[in-house]
Amino acid sequence: MNREIDQIDRFLSTRVHTDHPVIDAASRQLLDAGGKRIRPAFVLLSAAFGQQNDIRLTKVAASLELIHMASLVHDDVIDDATLRRGKPTVMERYDERVAMYTGNTLFGEAIRLVSEVDSPEVMQLMAETMELICIGEINQIQDQYDWSQSPKRYLDRIARKTALLIETSCAAGAIVSGASPEVVKQLRLFGYDIGMAFQMTDDLLDFTAKSFQLGKPVGEDLKHGHKTLPLFYSAEDGRFYERLSRVDSTSTPDLTAALVREVQQNGTLERSQQTIDRYVRRAIKRLEPLPDVSDKRSLIEIAEYIGKRKW
Repeated sequence: MNREIDQIDRFLSTRVHTDHPVIDAASRQLLDAGGKRIRPAFVLLSAAFGQQNDIRLTKVAASLELIHMASLVHDDVIDDATLRRGKPTVMERYDERVAMYTGNTLFGEAIRLVSEVDSPEVMQLMAETMELICIGEINQIQDQYDWSQSPKRYLDRIARKTALLIETSCAAGAIVSGASPEVVKQLRLFGYDIGMAFQMTDDLLDFTAKSFQLGKPVGEDLKHGHKTLPLFYSAEDGRFYERLSRVDSTSTPDLTAALVREVQQNGTLERSQQTIDRYVRRAIKRLEPLPDVSDKRSLIEIAEYIGKRKW
């Protein structure tokens, strides 16, 4: 798998090049920052349930990584973030407008790549995915510092923000490889569940990981007004909710730091991990009806890793 991911990275490096020097440099900064390449991995592993494996899979995998990279740039603009993966964000290095247009350029290249796959089904799937991701980004903006939002709002937001792209990765890989509709359906369900677990784990790590592991300060979600799973559980305590409701864009670091410490000590992180574990178990169960191809075990291992990862 590492060899295939390296091949996709090399392919991506040829596709992020643009004639404009600033956008070219900003795009390469994103690519060079690395990442887990989870979405391309799901494309390739899901393709094992079909019969075809050609350059189209590389293009689909690369397009999904480009969409992911674009969404990260837009996230950083929303949060006014200065660091990602321990390095200055595109917005910090350039400015907000350059960051937004860099993200849009990556979206455009993703569309170009998908068009080269010559699959109306995949094109439709990717178009719907990009539309819903944008809706998720807008919801995230609207939900900032809304500490009274419902759990359903949170689940809908992370479904669009994160789970959908992993779901699409699994489905697109299976479709391009010629897998049956039944297999595509099960892999989509698997991708949704593991995508939800992935984002919830991110939410958990914002309270449990070290800054050097995250590549950004701890407690950033709380600081930027994002109500995540540990905060939903903590806010069931009225006294905690009263203090949380005072957090806004002008709050002092002392207030947010105190709330972070309380979340780390009140038992809600363990409860959040239990919720993540349920999503992971359900995701793995989705794979049971699928043929026992060689990469099925790899999908299970990635699912288990996602639920327990520390960065």
